[in-house]
Amino acid sequence: MTLTIAVMAQAEAFAASLADLTPVAERRGNYVDAPVVARTYVSDRALPVALVRSARALVLRRRAVVVVRERDGYRHITPGGRLEPGETVEAAVRREVLEECGWRLGALRPLGFEHVQHLETPPPGFPAAGFINPIFVAEGLSFHRSARDMTQSEVGSSLVPVARALRELPDWSATLLRSAQMR
Repeated sequence: MTLTIAVMAQAEAFAASLADLTPVAERRGNYVDAPVVARTYVSDRALPVALVRSARALVLRRRAVVVVRERDGYRHITPGGRLEPGETVEAAVRREVLEECGWRLGALRPLGFEHVQHLETPPPGFPAAGFINPIFVAEGLSFHRSARDMTQSEVGSSLVPVARALRELPDWSATLLRSAQMR
């Protein structure tokens, strides 16, 4: 992402526009070795592509959801990752989901987005007002174990019945999963 005055202004305008939305989750962590706050929204709001850093998908298959396991034991339902230079958001989410958990995806339907803001001075190339990661819902069409990139932080994934996932995953994941089922 090249930081121009226009991109910085777009980031500020987008961040200000979030005042009328309530996040389903707010988490703190690190991104590019710097502290961030990530707020997840369920919304069909148009997203400025210039602010997109990565893309994610909640993958459903019949009455189950793909749950990804990270090396540190963390489990989540939104596999995905960074866009490569020149890559579209759709191509990125399809590639990342295939690499992380081996699933080829059907049609992508917008579910929401994550807005990430650095809590301190952002690293070079990041707007101070934050960046966004779209979240889609997609049907898992086919599983390809050999497509997984085992050099990443994900160590596996499994299809978990939705009812069980709603009981076992954190509240924000359950809210996201319920929202996905309604789309």
